[in-house]
Amino acid sequence: MEQGFSMSEVPSMLTKWSTMVILTLATVVSGCSASNSSTNKELKMTSSLSDSVIEIKGEALYRERILLPNEANLIVQLLDVSRMDVPATVLAEQVNSGAKSPTPFSFKIERDRLVAGHTYAVGARIMLKDKLLFINTQAYHIDQNSTQPMTIVLEKIGR
Repeated sequence: MEQGFSMSEVPSMLTKWSTMVILTLATVVSGCSASNSSTNKELKMTSSLSDSVIEIKGEALYRERILLPNEANLIVQLLDVSRMDVPATVLAEQVNSGAKSPTPFSFKIERDRLVAGHTYAVGARIMLKDKLLFINTQAYHIDQNSTQPMTIVLEKIGR
């Protein structure tokens, strides 16, 4: 039996690939439109974790064995990605200077801030000044009932 793919699978593969590219571009565009008033924006919330607060935590990493300059920033965002054809809405953002791999992140958000039926995701990128170095190329959707940490894998841009 021969392994591989048939020509009938090509449209499906192209659709999946184009969806990934659009999501990546939306993440980049939403990051460009986000306010830069603070390097660590988090939503105001209660100090104790309860049923009314969701904690989204994990780590962002890149697989290349390189040391990035201290000026490189890892930007992790909690995004509402429900609406198509518009940039994602940034609900929270965490900026870490001196991006390294892996870097932990954590967001705490009041459950009532999340709209039923909406889709939420975590997006991450590494920037050196205005230059994009790494970005997540797949969607990392939020499961509001999960307490498991996420691992966001970042891919190097260009060569």
